Amino acid sequence: MKRIILFLLVLLILSLAACGVSNSSSEEASSRNSTLVPPELQATIEHLTFEDAVLEFATDVVIAQYVGHRPFGDNLTEFEFVVLERILGNAADRIFVYVQHTFANIVYYQAGDLTFYPEREYLLPLIGINSPYAKTHEDGFLFISNTVVDLSVPSDSVMRNDPLSEHAEGLDFDGRDVSEEQIVSYVDELTTGIPPAWTPIRSEVMEDIIHGSPYVLLIEINEPFRLADEQLFTDIWITDIYYATAVQVLKGDIRVEDFGDEFAVIFFPDTVFPGEQHIVALSPRVGESMWFEFSSRNSLFRMDQLDEILVILGRQ
Repeated sequence: MKRIILFLLVLLILSLAACGVSNSSSEEASSRNSTLVPPELQATIEHLTFEDAVLEFATDVVIAQYVGHRPFGDNLTEFEFVVLERILGNAADRIFVYVQHTFANIVYYQAGDLTFYPEREYLLPLIGINSPYAKTHEDGFLFISNTVVDLSVPSDSVMRNDPLSEHAEGLDFDGRDVSEEQIVSYVDELTTGIPPAWTPIRSEVMEDIIHGSPYVLLIEINEPFRLADEQLFTDIWITDIYYATAVQVLKGDIRVEDFGDEFAVIFFPDTVFPGEQHIVALSPRVGESMWFEFSSRNSLFRMDQLDEILVILGRQ
């Protein structure tokens, strides 16, 4: 249960960028965003050990070599690595890890305090961005509390910009005799049993998207909750969020009346407008009731595609 709560918290923190911290004076938007990260949970994150942080947050753990870094957008630094070995997850051979300074004191820390050497090997516990709306690389990740395990020089390993030995309980990373094999074996055992992370559907084929999505709905677009030009942080993604009404449930174990009068759906900017009807393939937004997001980047369908979708679903 603890892992679920804290992992949901990470997603909620990321949702600050997608859902608002809006420039709008809307009391409703302000109320929603101000309660996303309770102070007591921030304190919990700040005091997690290395072991607990990996267990609660990691979607991937890789052994990698540093390639380079560069600015990304207004507030991000993008680090590039070549993956040599996967301990957890299915990361690509080349990955990109991002630090957003805006939320530096909540989950991850400022990139300027991280130092990498191309000749060294690093063990990196990571959080997959895993958003269909992300402007980052498809194989994009976030550091966990700036945790970097230097396998070449273990005493140089860090967490929260401190020596990792100050936050680790089960292994002495400052020990003279600690070896790369010991570290890898320790983390491998630590991550055993962590379930695979959810990822968006990558296929652009309609049939794959329809079959792979929990819900396919025919909806009517109502007034916006928050538009892209009101979004304060736009480096990771930029979106419009609209209230919608369910007209017909094409797929999903839910009835039209279960949605109530309205629910919220996240869209790419300027792709839908009030009064329009569309077909959407959706996943429920983790930790939020009656909020839905795309199950893939290609989850928005036109009304003239309804017959084709019904055929895919075996309903025609």
